[in-house]
Amino acid sequence: MSVDSLQLDFTSPGAIPPDPLEEIQNIIDEMQIKMQTLAALLENDQVKDTVGWKLLAMFYLVTERADNLSKIEKLYQKITGAPLSANLEQEYTQWFGVKNTQQSVVFEIPKKITAEALPENAIIRHGCHASNHILLDFSNVQEIDSSGLKKLAKLFTGIPNNHTGLELKQIERFIAHLQDKAEKAGTGAPLIWEVLFAYERFRNNKEAFEEKAIKFAVLFGISPPSWE
Repeated sequence: MSVDSLQLDFTSPGAIPPDPLEEIQNIIDEMQIKMQTLAALLENDQVKDTVGWKLLAMFYLVTERADNLSKIEKLYQKITGAPLSANLEQEYTQWFGVKNTQQSVVFEIPKKITAEALPENAIIRHGCHASNHILLDFSNVQEIDSSGLKKLAKLFTGIPNNHTGLELKQIERFIAHLQDKAEKAGTGAPLIWEVLFAYERFRNNKEAFEEKAIKFAVLFGISPPSWE
């Protein structure tokens, strides 16, 4: 066979190494189809288990699908009552640690506050020490259970004194509602009072603390907690 008529076989295995970038894109395309199926299952069946939601969120995150990520964040919170992003940040702080001093971290507190719905103190402290802006948005809050009251009191107590980067949106409305509940509930609301006192210490508002302490003493007939 002459050189001019020589035919080279480029179809045999190993003849031409595959382009790694092309292979990666093919994998991403295949995963996209799987993720679309997963998204439909999670939404249509109102799945509360977090594993599927986390997997989907991670995929949207690494492929920079911000709109899709925002959509499932709202869906997850609607179905479970808890923010998905907060859960991810609590569990994977090494991945979600804030490095950009200009970055803002937002926690949208759901309608019903439970212990699981609130961010961990470590995340808040980390953000404060890193000089970041952290927003806890209480705008949607309508109720809180006993676990949420305990966690919220600990959150206020654990926040460092230097918390200039921390903003609590609509917290005054929520605290006023708690105050009203505490006074109407009589002696049956000790956990609410813990939150109220912790909040005033957090604000470093001794005058408001003492006003609440007087009401507490009259209501319970015992000495109120001390400011220190």
